[in-house]
Amino acid sequence: MHNLEDANAWVNFAQRDYDVAVHLSKTFHPMPVENICYGCQQAIEKALKAVLIYHTGDYPKTHDIGMLHKLCKEHTTEIDLTPSTARTLTRFATKSRYPDDVYDFTEADTALGIKYAGQILEQVREVLSVSA
Repeated sequence: MHNLEDANAWVNFAQRDYDVAVHLSKTFHPMPVENICYGCQQAIEKALKAVLIYHTGDYPKTHDIGMLHKLCKEHTTEIDLTPSTARTLTRFATKSRYPDDVYDFTEADTALGIKYAGQILEQVREVLSVSA
């Protein structure tokens, strides 16, 4: 089941999360690091789900980047992400949502998130364009 239209809608949705994170990192001082990290995680999560939607028409309702990446690897090896980085990126979603559970994010975390979100979006676009 190859659904390029729905997959591209998810990639565009992911791109908006990424664009907001980049905008926040460039315009807000002090930097809202939790919001930037969360936006990057969301961009990666949605981009990976786009691959799954394209290949299977479905996706699991999870924030676990490692799990999503593992499922994507069943269809493509073009998305480069280590298990360690996936765990870090997953934490960006789970440790930034509630005041009593906030991890002390840093500007280095935002740089990591922006780097990987940009790379994964690019890789997912390439996967979808080659698959189409």
